[in-house]
Amino acid sequence: MSTVGQFTDKEKEIQRIPQEFSGFVDYCNKNNPDVYIFGADIAGKVTQHILKINNITIKAFFDNNKNKCNTIIDEIAVLQASKNLDKISPNSIVLIASTYIHDIINQIESVGIYNWVPISNIIESNPQVNYREIIKGDLQHNHSGGEFTKDFVDFAVSNMVNSQKKYLDTNLLFIRSVDLILTEKCSLKCKDCANLMQYYDKPVNIDGQELIEDLEDICSVADEINEIRIIGGEPLMNKNFHEISLKAASYENVNKVVIYTNGTICPSDEKIASLKNDKIFVFITTYGSLSKNENKLALMLEKHGIQYNNQPAYGWTECGGIETYNREPKLNLEIFKNCCAKHFTTMTDGKLFRCPFSANVERLAAIPDNPSDYVSVRGYSKNPENYPDLKKKVRWFLRDKALIAACDSCAGRTYGDPEITPGIQADNPIEYVKFSRLEVELTS
Repeated sequence: MSTVGQFTDKEKEIQRIPQEFSGFVDYCNKNNPDVYIFGADIAGKVTQHILKINNITIKAFFDNNKNKCNTIIDEIAVLQASKNLDKISPNSIVLIASTYIHDIINQIESVGIYNWVPISNIIESNPQVNYREIIKGDLQHNHSGGEFTKDFVDFAVSNMVNSQKKYLDTNLLFIRSVDLILTEKCSLKCKDCANLMQYYDKPVNIDGQELIEDLEDICSVADEINEIRIIGGEPLMNKNFHEISLKAASYENVNKVVIYTNGTICPSDEKIASLKNDKIFVFITTYGSLSKNENKLALMLEKHGIQYNNQPAYGWTECGGIETYNREPKLNLEIFKNCCAKHFTTMTDGKLFRCPFSANVERLAAIPDNPSDYVSVRGYSKNPENYPDLKKKVRWFLRDKALIAACDSCAGRTYGDPEITPGIQADNPIEYVKFSRLEVELTS
């Protein structure tokens, strides 16, 4: 993997373009190369604006999600990367607007393009730019038409910048995000839920003390966690959700804590008020009339000055089923390689999983136990002498592991899969084959 300022021998043979912003602008003005942005979301839009005022014209946006493609952003086309990236000149410059930058670097270099630049330097060199003023009108909508809040604009840009800088530091165990499962309970029963809540027939809350101990373990091992995502189920169904969120925010090496809720529940004013913290962000994903408390919750968050985003659910695909496919290994390797959720690190029962699907098929015992699908960090906060070895193991697991056994039970979750209607409710929990486990099951 490449790193900014630390190139491989092969890359040292290449005449690198300047990574520092003023040098980059001078290079573009003198050489007039074709410049592209890989990533057609908020940070990519902000970058395009900054370059425009510096007289640098973007030729096109690239994105891996074909549902975002064949459209226009500020009169610039969005192209599907898999079909168009290999058609551009190898002398082109590709600006990377993705948090998972090493994946995009590998994709770009695989077609012989080495002039890539992280956008983190560009954005950090322009602190005078007001992102909230740039992202308005059509730019404030996602590809399905939903509008995100101004709070989310700042949140997305800061996440992008920090993730790019830290992800490329080979000396850090930097984790982009950790989904912390607070509960199996959900106020909805969406039949296509990618987190498999539709399969839990006797859902339970996770014990608060267990969650606190799990936080201590992962925060002791990681050098930095960009965000801890408080999820479920519906995390507000765990009465201790606010205490767990505040505990997560108390760690110096945790930058953000994001609470994901479906707008069906509005906690007490006291609990909402307690969330007033610069690190805490509430993400309300709505499902029409089912999200009966979305407006009440949003008003309470505004009242207490808590950052939040409120928008309709989108981007759902048919990946919420559990099957045994018995695929050839090479097919599962492709599914994992192209998965859009393979970096959604999920923590439950003291274990780190690569994605929520993997974590929940383990909680459900819906596949045979496979210890290679997770890394246990339970108890490590009490054994600091083991940190170096565990850090290496976790870093390899999160960055370099090429496949997990759970992939053979997943339909796949590839960027640009056809989107389906989110939030369709199941009448009853969906039945599945359960495998034996020796571990003691959690109780509410």
